[in-house]
Order: sequence, then structure tokens, then C-alpha cells
Amino acid sequence: MHQHGHEHGHRHRLVILDMDGTFLDSRGTGSVEHEWAYKAFLKTLSAYGLKLSIEEIDAYFLSPLHSQGDTGVRRFCDRFHLDCEEFWARRERDVIEAKIEAIQRGEINLCKGSEEIIRYLSRRYKLAVVSDSQQACVDFALEYFGLKPYFQLWYGRRSNLKSLNERKPSPFYINKVMSELNIPRGETILVDDSPVGILAAKRAGIDSILIRPRNRRVWGEPTYVVGSISELNQVL
Repeated sequence: MHQHGHEHGHRHRLVILDMDGTFLDSRGTGSVEHEWAYKAFLKTLSAYGLKLSIEEIDAYFLSPLHSQGDTGVRRFCDRFHLDCEEFWARRERDVIEAKIEAIQRGEINLCKGSEEIIRYLSRRYKLAVVSDSQQACVDFALEYFGLKPYFQLWYGRRSNLKSLNERKPSPFYINKVMSELNIPRGETILVDDSPVGILAAKRAGIDSILIRPRNRRVWGEPTYVVGSISELNQVL
């Protein structure tokens, strides 16, 4: 059984934070979650004279993207006879632009209590960000909300199609951060709101904290579970 509270905290030296859903609420304020992202995708599709419903986007694009990575995207492109590399490059441009604009409009904001807890953690640990969002979005969000001074490193994914395979649950970027900061697995912990993040932590051989709103069940095997980012000081 893990010891609780602050005595345990001394064992960790590095805390890696996920971004979306962990400290950035990227669902937006629309009636549909991530409405800004669907609109961006509709814009991409319209360049090819295509129009899909949200259900079709979920079924043909997002679901295969999440489960099969670049293979899923290639299947989508084959289905609609699109040049895959060109389509993907356009999609990435459109979604990055839309996310940055949604942050500027105030549609995407920090999760409640994030800045306070990040400041608190930065006094006790080295901090890094590992996000499946694009690097340009991570850079922009940290800059816009004034969070850069708290972090040693921040990684989003690169925008080429191949790098979809480096997303969580791949431990690729978690391992990269540990090696760049020269901190061993036993002294590193990941905070994430998604089971794929918890699985990535497991594959990297590190502890994890799942942020889980009250109504969701726990997936994977996180070391700790908290209800929101502002409860992190209970375990760290």
C-alpha cells in the first residue's frame, strides 16, 4: 500500500502534467463539447467539397484516429479519395488555428484552480508537460496563460502523420522528458485525466495520478485518483 500525503511526496522529483482536461479545459463553451474542433474539421473538409455530420466525423475520422493512429487517418482518406499527406497537413493547420483562436476568445480556459496548483507544485518539483495536442498549441497555451516559468520542458506532438504513433499510450515523450531532465523512473509521476495517459505511465514504468470527475469510473491502474487538478496537493 502506498503511503499517503507529504512524506510520500519526497520520493518524486519530477511531475509531468497532461494538458487537455488536466489543466486546460479544451471542451469549449458550445452546446457540443469541442465544438471549435468540429468546426475546424468542417472547414478542412469543405476545402475538398465534403460535408459530414458530427456523428460521421466521430465514426469515420476520430474513432479510427484514436484507435489506429496514422492507419486510421489513411483509411479515412482512402474512403473519400483524398491525398493523405496534404489532407493531414491542412487538418493540422486548421485545428491549431482554431484552438489558438478559441483560447484568445476565452472559449478555452484553464481548469479551475490550475494556476495555483501549478505554482504550488513548481516550488516542490521539477515540472513538465506532455500533451497529445500539437506543439504549437502547447506553446501558445503556456505562453498565453503565463505558465511557462513554472515548467522545465513542454512537449506536444509533431504535426506529421507518422508522429501520431508517438501519442499516449506510447511512453515516447514521457521517456524523453525523464532522459532530458536526467530523472529516473522511480522519481517521476504523471498526472492525466485519461486512461491512455495512465497506460502510458505504466509503460514508462512510472507512478500516475488520474484526475477523474466524480461520475466517471476509474480505468487502468493509477497510483492515486483525485477529483480535479486542485486536489493534487492532497497526494503531492
